[in-house]
Amino acid sequence: METETNEKRRRSALFVDFDNIYLGLKQLDEAAAERFANDPARWISWMESGMPKDEDSDADSLQKRDLLIRRCYLNPRDFHRYRPNFTRAAFNVIDCPSLTSQGKNSADIYMVMDIIDALEHKTNFDEFVILSGDADFTPVLLRLRAYARDTAILAAGPASEAYKAACNLVIQEDDFIEYALGMSADLDRQSTVGPVSATPDEVLEAMAAKLYAEASADGEILATDLPKLYLNFPEFRRDSNWLGFFSLRALTVDLARRHPALRITEGDPWRVTVSVPKRRTPSQERAAARNGSAARDDRLRQDIVQRVRQMVAAASEPILMAKAAHEIIASFGPQVMETRWAGAGTFKELLQSEENLDFEIATTPSPGYLYDPKRHELPTESPVEQEKTEVMPPEWHTLVSRIHQATGTPDLTPAQYGLLFTAIAEELRHQPYNLTRTSKSVRDRVIEQGESISRANVSFVLKGIIYKGHRFSKRENASQLARIFANSVLARCEDVELELTEAEQDMVEAWIVGAASRNGK
Repeated sequence: METETNEKRRRSALFVDFDNIYLGLKQLDEAAAERFANDPARWISWMESGMPKDEDSDADSLQKRDLLIRRCYLNPRDFHRYRPNFTRAAFNVIDCPSLTSQGKNSADIYMVMDIIDALEHKTNFDEFVILSGDADFTPVLLRLRAYARDTAILAAGPASEAYKAACNLVIQEDDFIEYALGMSADLDRQSTVGPVSATPDEVLEAMAAKLYAEASADGEILATDLPKLYLNFPEFRRDSNWLGFFSLRALTVDLARRHPALRITEGDPWRVTVSVPKRRTPSQERAAARNGSAARDDRLRQDIVQRVRQMVAAASEPILMAKAAHEIIASFGPQVMETRWAGAGTFKELLQSEENLDFEIATTPSPGYLYDPKRHELPTESPVEQEKTEVMPPEWHTLVSRIHQATGTPDLTPAQYGLLFTAIAEELRHQPYNLTRTSKSVRDRVIEQGESISRANVSFVLKGIIYKGHRFSKRENASQLARIFANSVLARCEDVELELTEAEQDMVEAWIVGAASRNGK
């Protein structure tokens, strides 16, 4: 069994441009840079275990690796104090002293030669992992690809699109800081004491029940849909400090704790999910048969499926899954929730457990539909995608698409950028900058306004501002932040040789800065 396990592990060679990664991380988060330099064994373990992104990651689905070669290229004059840390982590440390007065060393040349040499190694490595944002390694990545070797890179700093495209896997800076270095766990420990709310328990219990009813339609409810759901309760108002919990996230965490089937699942945006009941054991099946619950659930399940068949047959267009679930609850009453959808856990699970439905279940485009493929045509875009296309003039949409494809700049709408820069300024007035915490908090502030902007996009904007030399403070102005980021985008366009006319540069200014300027914050 042990031999079989070892055969599944990827044989990898690791090459670390220490100066490049350390200085890049330091620009983003000084504490992260120090953790990287002082505890390499920690992030080595994360890489070898398959780079899990949270405690709930399925270990069996992760690609484990053995980092058989570990080489670190380091300037001994500036960073000698970190050398023993890498030696203790089984690295072969190659000293690369400065060769010029500007501090240029030969680390990249040494790395290239060692990587090429490793191609001929008897081990026949499956994967080469390069920790450097230096685009000069692009030809090396292309050579490794030609030899059918997998490649992974970590670039702590702005990396060219060509460099990232040349490898199989880009290790995101945010993931490396949060999970490999464990910075998120540190922040979580600092905030273990939750807020105390004066809201009566019966109100919170009712909200938790309503949350389960909504989430159980298709197994989840997005964070952006939660404020509208909570407004069904007269005790809740947007100006009520989230019922004394002071954030949408904290309120929802408390509600999820009150229902055994509810879970908070990370994502962009995060969401409330419903856990599906485990299959009954033989003894549980016998007990259910004796007390009649199995027969009751079976009858209810068949009645629900028959009612849904009738709904789809009578519909002239696809039916939203959530709408169908609401109609079922209204038709069959409290027993639907009391039995947790006849023991299935969710409406979607109940339908998917049945054969010969006479209709189809579509989970994309979001939010999910029930339809008859012979009579109905599914929409090609989600409502969010349709709105994004409609809110910008055609010439803006074309320009935004070009810039997004060439530079990775988030293709948000002007209104979304306005909300984003306002949220960044407000967050920094309350908490000092920290990439992990700030990106999460800003994402959640935007969600509280009913809008969804991914954490990856928030991080992209924060890093774009930092790379222009700005240092965050508690006196930030949304309009000023927007202008700095717009300049960062124009600089990226120059770097990738995407030529923009003066008129197009003005469009970029209006696209990114316009709404933030109008907000006047």
